[in-house]
Amino acid sequence: MGIETAMIAFSKLNLSNKIRDDDFINVMNHVITPGLLLLAATGTYLTQWLGEPIHCWTPAEYKEEKNFQNYVDSFCWITEMYNVPMDTELPKLKEDRGENLVGFYRWVSVLLLLQALMFKLPNVLWMSWKGVSGMDPDRIIKMAEEGDMEEQEQADDDDDERMEDTAKMEIMQNGTKDDKKKDDQKKKDSKMESLAGFIDRRLKLTGRRRKLNSCSRLNKSSGSFLTDFYLIVKLLYPAIIILQFVILSKFLNINFFNYGIDIATRQTDWSFWGDEDVFPRIAMCDLNIRQLQNVQTFTVQCVLAMNMFIEKIYVLQWVWLYFLLAISIIGTIQSFLDRLKSSKRHEFIKKFLTIGLDIDYFWPPRKPKNQSKSDKNSKRPKEIFQYLSAKEKDRIRTLIKRDSFQRMFVTDYLQADGIFILKCIHRNTSNMAVIDIIFRLLEHFLVEKRLVNIYVDEDDYYAK
Repeated sequence: MGIETAMIAFSKLNLSNKIRDDDFINVMNHVITPGLLLLAATGTYLTQWLGEPIHCWTPAEYKEEKNFQNYVDSFCWITEMYNVPMDTELPKLKEDRGENLVGFYRWVSVLLLLQALMFKLPNVLWMSWKGVSGMDPDRIIKMAEEGDMEEQEQADDDDDERMEDTAKMEIMQNGTKDDKKKDDQKKKDSKMESLAGFIDRRLKLTGRRRKLNSCSRLNKSSGSFLTDFYLIVKLLYPAIIILQFVILSKFLNINFFNYGIDIATRQTDWSFWGDEDVFPRIAMCDLNIRQLQNVQTFTVQCVLAMNMFIEKIYVLQWVWLYFLLAISIIGTIQSFLDRLKSSKRHEFIKKFLTIGLDIDYFWPPRKPKNQSKSDKNSKRPKEIFQYLSAKEKDRIRTLIKRDSFQRMFVTDYLQADGIFILKCIHRNTSNMAVIDIIFRLLEHFLVEKRLVNIYVDEDDYYAK
């Protein structure tokens, strides 16, 4: 019941999350691998309790007694047996029979379950601590997804409108749909502006704390807490894989690091694939039977059919662990290089800024309709940029294109955590959503650094 309860509890864990704040290599470690191990654990567990994992030969005088047969099978299953090759004489002394003990098969399903939990631990650590910095990726991604979904729903409405059967229906519904589009656009702008404002406040708060304190990299005010903590979590995955090799070596009493290679080099007949030294199909079992005042000792021979299944599990696991170790090390090295090279962060932002400058929706900000002239005195970045003169907008466009300005935007404002959040948004939403957020943050940054002239020329404004 213990293993069954543990499996039910493990199956209720959130093995997969719709929101992705990590890369596919991490997903392979904490989602795919635990799933495969859980599947193998379930298979071995069902084989033990629903099948016949062991069947022992009984002496002739007890052959017709079914109860005795069941007793022998049950006793030998819970007792450590020993492996003696058929071409080797059976040791007479009990001490000599304990050299090649076999008993691991009873705990295979438990170990597989523990292995799955070990692979899940780094992700549990990440989920528990990633919100400490104040910029919880899950919350931010959900807000970005909501804004992006508004945009996609509006595009779907446009497609539906083009598919109307008659012009009459279009005329009748045109006013209603136009109003709906405006409402949807307002909702989207409101959500994206709220998201940009939230990120801006967190970035500014982190920047002020960093100036006041000499922060370590793992301090939540360092501006790189999320990024560095993410690297630590990525580093845990290769470490756990190596630990798995060590545990399996102890559990199977072999050098599991070389297990697959040893199998391949020793295999002479590939029509029969097996390693009977590690996973014996036949093992010996000693049991004592009390008969009145006498205790009679029997040595029986037992067939461990499930060892064929267990052997295949560990061969496949050896291949999978080495594959997982290779890609995890490569992914971790790549992440460390990206963290050390500020040019990578600059290239990420430059790509989206370049695209956004060519799209009228993002730049220059459009002037609002039906608003009074006094709105130009608002201190909100969006309103400030909507009322800029054409000359000032051109100047800012030129400024945004400069590499030196982009580097300052990345280094002084976004920092490592800001880039990390934007990459998470990019994984879960569209390019347009990322560009929208970047330009809204850019407006906050320009106003904060006083790089924009908020005093516009009235003639220039009304001439538009």
